[in-house]
Amino acid sequence: MNLSEIKRYLAKAGVQANKKFSQNFLFNDDVLCRIIDLVPLNKGFYVEIGGGLGSLTEKAVQKKLAPLTVADLDENMLAVLRSRFSDSADIVFQDGAKIDFLQYYQGTKGYVFGNLPYQVSSLIMMNTCFESRYLDGAVFLLQKEVAQKFAAAPQTRDFGPIAALIRLVGHADYVFKVPPEDFYPAPKVESAVLKVTFNDHNFTKEELSAFADTVRILFSNRRKTLQNVFKINGISAEKLDSFGDIAMKRAEELDWETILKINEKIGRRK
Repeated sequence: MNLSEIKRYLAKAGVQANKKFSQNFLFNDDVLCRIIDLVPLNKGFYVEIGGGLGSLTEKAVQKKLAPLTVADLDENMLAVLRSRFSDSADIVFQDGAKIDFLQYYQGTKGYVFGNLPYQVSSLIMMNTCFESRYLDGAVFLLQKEVAQKFAAAPQTRDFGPIAALIRLVGHADYVFKVPPEDFYPAPKVESAVLKVTFNDHNFTKEELSAFADTVRILFSNRRKTLQNVFKINGISAEKLDSFGDIAMKRAEELDWETILKINEKIGRRK
């Protein structure tokens, strides 16, 4: 879809981009093709999160990604999607941060992709990781700074809870950036494409949620030492002693193996 087509579909539907849903429609055809080229063929199922007007959906259908489900929360966008793709995709009203991918799994893992609403991209990424035992991977278009943080390595300033969650179940690659002028309306920030590849694993959603709680605690006060972070969160600082001389370190200084060991020690604190 080019810019004129985006405007035509909006006019036909009698709507405008909705700030409530962080709608910025990508119309650069080359970028759309590059994104969908990152999605591999022959997976068990495909789910697009945030179908919008169908710019990326169109490329997915042309590539014959099937069976394809397209999720959105905006009834106006759903009406457009159904008018365009009801013969080739299942169009559903669904919150991307709450999708149960088990419903699509029939023995072969699937793939998820989408131009994510910036304001809920973290929640969607977390849920995707929680459900990753049913997925081979994901390709998401995100705010550039968010994509950089999700792909960050341990012991770097950008590394945080979601990057840790991704690392536990797979790995993320920052692929390329997308300028604001490729969207309508143009956002005030740059965007970027992130590709996540999931490992084969048997973590349950509950185990992954518990790990997410642990790393959230570790990184909750990034400027404070771990000794103070534990104190603030009501955890005995004595538990740090078994990990060597780390009490005066900050979370971003921890290596990956130490993070895993801390999770074993303080995890599942609900």
